[in-house]
Amino acid sequence: MINAVSPSNDLRLVVAAGGTGGHIFPAVAVVEQIERLTENHCSTVFMGSQDRMETVLIPKLGYPYVSMPIAGFKGLSVSTLTLPLKVFSSIRIARAYIRLHKPHAIVCTGAYISYPVGIAAIREGVPLIVLESNLNPGKTNGRLAPKAAAVVLAFEDSVSFYPESMKSLLHVFGNPVRSQVSAHRDQREARQKLGLHAEKPTVLVFGGSLGARTINIAIERNLSSIATKPYQVLWQTGKGFTTPETLPENVTMVPFLDDMGSAYAAADVVVSRSGATTIAELGIVGKPAILVPLPSASTNEQEHNASVVSRHDAGVVLSDATVRNELLQTIDAIMNNPIRKKLMAQNMSTLGRPKAAEDAANLIIRISGWNNELSR
Repeated sequence: MINAVSPSNDLRLVVAAGGTGGHIFPAVAVVEQIERLTENHCSTVFMGSQDRMETVLIPKLGYPYVSMPIAGFKGLSVSTLTLPLKVFSSIRIARAYIRLHKPHAIVCTGAYISYPVGIAAIREGVPLIVLESNLNPGKTNGRLAPKAAAVVLAFEDSVSFYPESMKSLLHVFGNPVRSQVSAHRDQREARQKLGLHAEKPTVLVFGGSLGARTINIAIERNLSSIATKPYQVLWQTGKGFTTPETLPENVTMVPFLDDMGSAYAAADVVVSRSGATTIAELGIVGKPAILVPLPSASTNEQEHNASVVSRHDAGVVLSDATVRNELLQTIDAIMNNPIRKKLMAQNMSTLGRPKAAEDAANLIIRISGWNNELSR
């Protein structure tokens, strides 16, 4: 059911974000900054799928949510035959809601969820802002960007993926990160909050919001060796992973980490996938990383993201094929070398863009024309 929103003095936004935390959290970070900059004179509606994590997460964060039947391409199947109908229906829903909500601007973060909302924005003549978190543009953002009022990029090197004619639309601000992720959290307090030993060096292992099976298997196969190490491991498995019955005393395993700010603060080294949001967060907190790019990423974006970190000597990149045999020795090589660990941390900090969300928020406010509307 689509409900009309009464006209007001608020800056009205529609945001398309979903599928993974990597698309949702940058959008939420920007919305939080817009709320701050407008002194909460901001009304935001999120749009996404009917069955992905955003359907629960967005309402939990307190934002109105409108679902669409849009789905991703999953190879040749019966569902593929209905995909054009789902796309058409989703565009229709998005256009209808845009006419009712009368947004000043529309923000799309990529993936198939953004396509119908972005097309609706273009057809309804509403300024479209595209947030591209990865080094190289995703398929949906690549199609929407030429028609956008602005494209916010995470990396300087991303500019080379766009034609010269679009240069004036490109803004390299970094990938927006929520304020809970900070370089100024106390490490001992963070460890205690998570039930870890306050004084023990810590390795954080996680696979993003959905977990990472290859990384999980690599840890599981090395548990007996990890038991002998002088450090502790905070291991986030994600859902659906069958956990070992017994764990070493220096391994704490959880299915989810709701407080990533504390998890990062507790860590000395981080093992993870190389999604754009993870890279941005690592840059903010300045932690050395061992990155295992997701090989099935549609445009190989995780490999590209990891290459940026590797070139800056801020992390080590392991492939999905080698991580099982090389993970533990790679962790040890960093943990046992304080000088290298400190240098990698410093290099990672140079990749951080702590004002990315604020800069993107200011850009959206300017493009929306909301301030001009208020002054009339």
